[in-house]
Amino acid sequence: MKRTIKYTISGLIFIIILLVAISYYFSSLVLYPKVNCKLDHHVYCQGPVELGLEFEEVQFETVDKLNLVSYWIPAKQNKGSIIMVHGHGGQRNEGLRFAKSLHAAGYNLLLLSLRRNHGGFASMGFHEQKDVEAALTFLKSKGFQKIGIFGFSMGSATSIIAMAEHPEIQAGIFSSGYGSAIDVLVESAKRDFGIPYYPLIPVVKLALNLRGDMDIDSVRPIDHIASISPRPIAIFHCTKDDYVDYHHAEDLFAKAGEPKSLWSPECNRHERLWNFSPKEAETRAVVFFQKYLK
Repeated sequence: MKRTIKYTISGLIFIIILLVAISYYFSSLVLYPKVNCKLDHHVYCQGPVELGLEFEEVQFETVDKLNLVSYWIPAKQNKGSIIMVHGHGGQRNEGLRFAKSLHAAGYNLLLLSLRRNHGGFASMGFHEQKDVEAALTFLKSKGFQKIGIFGFSMGSATSIIAMAEHPEIQAGIFSSGYGSAIDVLVESAKRDFGIPYYPLIPVVKLALNLRGDMDIDSVRPIDHIASISPRPIAIFHCTKDDYVDYHHAEDLFAKAGEPKSLWSPECNRHERLWNFSPKEAETRAVVFFQKYLK
């Protein structure tokens, strides 16, 4: 009997240790993704110079003392300024695919570099709100009042919440974003690793919250998007997105108020709308901002 109890206790301890180790590993994938530029995805990995755009590197500080070194691409016409917010594991160059056409249309571009690239960690949009706030403060300190936002994936989720919280953002495009951070992580765990919700996911959530000083369950752009109206938004999303399922775009669109639009080409890779149809992607982005940010 004593031996059975001993083995049972040992087994439980082993399971707990295993759960903690696995949750630490998966929370690290979220908090500390590898940052890289992939030519088949981001295309322009050498910076604005690759597009022949004049730019400067600007630096501004977040409220929690991180210095974000971002690309500033000024336009002569100065119709407005657009903050471009990259995704999880991405860099400031992610918005360059749209940069040349938006710049030619007369818009200043601030390609924001998020905290993961400056000594911080990724938080699926929780702490990145501070990065967008720092970018807004930078623009307003320069006297720019007409401000739009263009987010990609995690940057899209971040941008939805930021636009809802900051009425000075007048128009927003949200590309390949999600309605709930934890939902997209749960879907990814099941799809890519065959991991069910119980018993691992609650432990991963706990690890994320403790290690990241956040509440991952609160990162829910779908709870914020309706309050953006009557400011205009556009949602871009591949119908066969292989990471953030298309239902996130449908759910967000259903919750959003007018004016709103949804572009959903039949591409099958996450955040590759431009790659699938560059001309149409650029035209839609330019037309949107020309209509609503002027």
